[in-house]
Amino acid sequence: MIKISVYNLAIGMHVSKLDRSWLSTSFFRHSFKIKTQKQLNRLKAECDFVFVDPDKSVVSNAIKLPSKAEAIKEASNEVNKTKKLLVNHFKNIQKGVNIKVRTLIPVIGALTKGVLDDTEVYLYITMLRDKHNSLEAKSIRVFIFFLAFAKHIGVKKNLLEELGVAAILHDIGMLSAPQELLQSAFISKEERKFIENHPQIGVELLARENTFSELTLTTIKHHHENFDGSGYPDGLAGRDIGLYSRMLNITCMYEALTRNRVYRKAVYPTEAASILAFNAGSKLDKRLTLKFIEALGIYPLGSVVTLKNGKMFTVISFDKKCGYSVVPSELNDSDEVKPEPIVIKPKDVTQLINVNSVAT
Repeated sequence: MIKISVYNLAIGMHVSKLDRSWLSTSFFRHSFKIKTQKQLNRLKAECDFVFVDPDKSVVSNAIKLPSKAEAIKEASNEVNKTKKLLVNHFKNIQKGVNIKVRTLIPVIGALTKGVLDDTEVYLYITMLRDKHNSLEAKSIRVFIFFLAFAKHIGVKKNLLEELGVAAILHDIGMLSAPQELLQSAFISKEERKFIENHPQIGVELLARENTFSELTLTTIKHHHENFDGSGYPDGLAGRDIGLYSRMLNITCMYEALTRNRVYRKAVYPTEAASILAFNAGSKLDKRLTLKFIEALGIYPLGSVVTLKNGKMFTVISFDKKCGYSVVPSELNDSDEVKPEPIVIKPKDVTQLINVNSVAT
């Protein structure tokens, strides 16, 4: 399916999904072929975009369906727009400016919908090399991984926007830390105490606005609590830690392992998955950890594989029914239009290479 603006629709296109619930439109079915101008007008009046199935569409040669590359470009624009707003808000918070974080909620909500509607494209963007190891870049990576994880295990849709807010603002408490601390490879006991209290600081900052839900605040507060009780800030253990905090903890660990940090280089996605598995049942919830690894597939996101034709590809997403989406491993960061992913099956892979050419 391809996401397309209602203003780019044409008679003959097959709509597979609308951008809103069944009760919010006058359409009896949400999967149909556009046959009349009246249907086109209703779609333009009631929706912003729809998902079109190119294989079922019959349109004139003059009309071109948007490619996967165009979908990737559109999603990249959404991510960049959100990142710019985060940069602005985070800088103001660090300076002590009285700025309302709640103004980010509509933008986070729109990005949440985008990730859930076209998860593969957003995971692809997440796998591209990001030269800026900033808090906002890290937050967006965690956000996308977390929503993909939540979607995989079937978290209820009505909770996902609140959880998306928690995922993208999970480390907002770190903004009150001195910049030297964030960039230091060695920290003192006093500095360690600050770090262990940053989830509570973040919750207090957000709670002042009386806008963020209890689910959002609780998920943020406990995202560093470990299943064996060794985490912080409250030393909770087992099921005393909320489900979504346990999920966010797993996601944050994977994202951190696969990102270059001041004191530790990124590990390969396969190694990161192994580390998660090693900690399953101790620091991490075993059942959820296995579900997270399952969502990544046999070849975790970022793995470089060689196919039977001898070419090397990087895994960018996984779907149980379809297989692995991959792109050529020789990606050029300066290219504006990225190559369209292709889908392969595990049987197509001849070798898993311990080379992480795409940093997550």
